[in-house]
Amino acid sequence: MSPVDQALVTIAVIFAVGAIGEGIFRKTGLPDVVWLIAVGVLIGPVLGLVSAAELMAIAPLFAAITLVVVLFEGGSNLKLGELGAAVGRALLTATLTFGLSMLLVTGLVMLGIALGICPESWNLMHGLLLGSILGGSSSIVIMPAMALAKVEPKVSNLVNLESAFTDVFCVVGASVLISLMSSEAAGSAHPALVLGQSFGIALAIGAAGGLLALVVLPFLEKSDHAYTHMLAGLLGLYVVVGLLEGSAALAVLTFAVIVGNAASIRKGLHMKGVGLGLQVTSVHSQIAFIIKSFFFTFIGTMLGPPWPLFALGVGFGVMLLGARFVAVRIALLGQSFDPARRRVVVTCLPRGLAAGVLATLPAASGIPDVDFLPPLVFAAVLTSILIFAFLFPLAKKGLTPPAPAPAGSPGDNAQPPASAPS
Repeated sequence: MSPVDQALVTIAVIFAVGAIGEGIFRKTGLPDVVWLIAVGVLIGPVLGLVSAAELMAIAPLFAAITLVVVLFEGGSNLKLGELGAAVGRALLTATLTFGLSMLLVTGLVMLGIALGICPESWNLMHGLLLGSILGGSSSIVIMPAMALAKVEPKVSNLVNLESAFTDVFCVVGASVLISLMSSEAAGSAHPALVLGQSFGIALAIGAAGGLLALVVLPFLEKSDHAYTHMLAGLLGLYVVVGLLEGSAALAVLTFAVIVGNAASIRKGLHMKGVGLGLQVTSVHSQIAFIIKSFFFTFIGTMLGPPWPLFALGVGFGVMLLGARFVAVRIALLGQSFDPARRRVVVTCLPRGLAAGVLATLPAASGIPDVDFLPPLVFAAVLTSILIFAFLFPLAKKGLTPPAPAPAGSPGDNAQPPASAPS
């Protein structure tokens, strides 16, 4: 078989496994990403058909495109009428989860240094960096999973927003630490100032882009290239916000929420209620499925030795569940979440895109002795996803579907977002 034929067969297998995995997820609640990671392990570490070194060269580009597509899909399915009560609690949950996870991972790294498992040259800053990378759940896993599983808005909005917030925390936190650890540390601003600036720039430009899109949407309503224009705008937004040192992920999410609610916002402004057309949403869902399938296969291909560090990464993944349990218990105090819904929130811990991308950045920034960082991170990502795959279906079975709202009541507009293929 020629290299071209081999590549085509591999791509066909990835697509088939992704599609079959979605069907299994709808029936059993077992996330489709598990099977995609398994394919990556097969074609990478087992059969050696794909080189991890070759994939690392394209990782930054691939990760950026994946982030843009998946955040737009998830954000455009978030309805403003359902988000008001969830934002504050989601931010609190995200902050507690990120802080506790970072603290526990840092402590375990310091223990690993003392036991000789982690490189001797590592120090507290390396622990904080790894804790920041693994600090939050992944929107690329959570948002599609909530849509496919049709989880009620009360729960799905909370964990969707939380995952979006922690993606931002991870990216910003790790970027600040990388800057402090690199030769440019002397010129770095205070971390709190960097965080506030990043959030402010992202929200301002993302909102401005979304409002501009409200004006443009009517002109794209019957265009055959509406999705092409939308994707071009998203990629441009991502680059501009990144160049201005804002959080590109948060900007894309802000844009997506505004555009996803375009019809209701325009009606509120006494304009014709034009929203995203069927052509845009259908094409985007297919693109999101393809990119997500490739990303988790990529994660699988990157798993491997050194095995002591791999085992430590597994330990990180297990420990993240403990951190999340404590954070959720505190964040949901006084909230009308019964034990079943709390358990669902606790299970939503999988790490993914942000962690995988950030693991490759320290070496690219010239920080010494971080070559062993990716094996740790990828092992933790795999473990957290497997925990989610096992616990989420069990927790979801305990949920009692909410009673249908009477016809004509306000509850008619508070339905779960339409299931968007991931």
